[in-house]
Amino acid sequence: MSKAPARPRVAIVATTYFAGSHADVVATRLMAGYEWNGHHLDARIGVASLYLEQSGEFRQVAGPRPDIGVELAARNGVPLFPTAAEAVGCGGPGVAVDGVVIIGEHGDYEYNDIGQQLYPRRRLFDSVVSTMIGAGRMVPIYVDKHLAHSFTDAKAMYDTARRLGIPVLAGSTVPLAWRIPAGSQWPAGEPMQAAICVGYGPVERYGFHILEGLQAQTERRAGGETGVAAVTGMSGPAASRAVRDGTLDISLLTRALSTFELTTDEIGRAIDSVREVFLVEYSDGLTGAAVNCGEVIRNFAVACQGPSHEMTCQIWLQPDPHGHFVFLVRQIESLMLTGAEPYPIERTLLTTGILDAAMHSRQEGGVRLATPWLGFGYHPAAEIADTALDLPLPG
Repeated sequence: MSKAPARPRVAIVATTYFAGSHADVVATRLMAGYEWNGHHLDARIGVASLYLEQSGEFRQVAGPRPDIGVELAARNGVPLFPTAAEAVGCGGPGVAVDGVVIIGEHGDYEYNDIGQQLYPRRRLFDSVVSTMIGAGRMVPIYVDKHLAHSFTDAKAMYDTARRLGIPVLAGSTVPLAWRIPAGSQWPAGEPMQAAICVGYGPVERYGFHILEGLQAQTERRAGGETGVAAVTGMSGPAASRAVRDGTLDISLLTRALSTFELTTDEIGRAIDSVREVFLVEYSDGLTGAAVNCGEVIRNFAVACQGPSHEMTCQIWLQPDPHGHFVFLVRQIESLMLTGAEPYPIERTLLTTGILDAAMHSRQEGGVRLATPWLGFGYHPAAEIADTALDLPLPG
């Protein structure tokens, strides 16, 4: 009787690992399995090793968050290593895994003067890739959320991966999560004139989520993605003025907010609480906006308008147990199993660049920043398997 093929094994390279952290909601599912279609399944890939840059007790606004990664790794028979390179080699020289999952989110890392938290995503990526180069073996890499805080670093990572033929996936759960109404998305190839995505949360960390929610729709317009010509980031009073003076399409904003179960007064409060606006001028004339509301909403929504079609939907992320991360885990598994990127890394590269430009513009008082370096295009995936787009909300 033939033996079942061995599961691909990955190294987890993470900044920190506390309950509810990105390491927890991704790596714990890879080690301990997850719920899928009403059944508990083992992950389709195995975890061979773990590197934690910061362990012990991590402090954040909500209070101390003790490390759980060390105990979870021990319980699941996953060895810890003191460097990323040793994790990739499972304690020996070379590359002893079939892929690497880099989770550079959370941890005690400094902020720069424009409000970007300096997570070491490029440093961890370069360490992993250097090990691959030395061994002469390239394996797929997943990078959690945006590629890096700066577009310069993100582009260097992208160029390195393409030059060396390394399949790379990045991004968050937002494009994969449930939609209200179910199945809502912009029809592929339909012309689009304007789009807004609304959300909430810390300006940079959640600004990426809002922009990614926007980009997951705008990339589907006629002609595909053509790049971004300019970005404007407005904060505080400048963001409020953008709502009042017509810079922001108030009707489109209201339509996006209407996807939540809000009263008329609550929609008004949400509009009045707008504290961050990122305007995106696409190279083909499309105008987009990522809007951060400081109050009322605790999820994301999008509204898009074209000459003959319009679409609004809420993007629903589940609170604890963070079930939307299951769909990201499925994409990571797909990358490692097939060596093919389930959707273009260029989406994350462009979104990373928009966010970086918006943070610089915001720091400079909301100046319009021309972005010729973001003038690259791509075509979205025709179809992405194992998402929540067409699924009913979990009961």
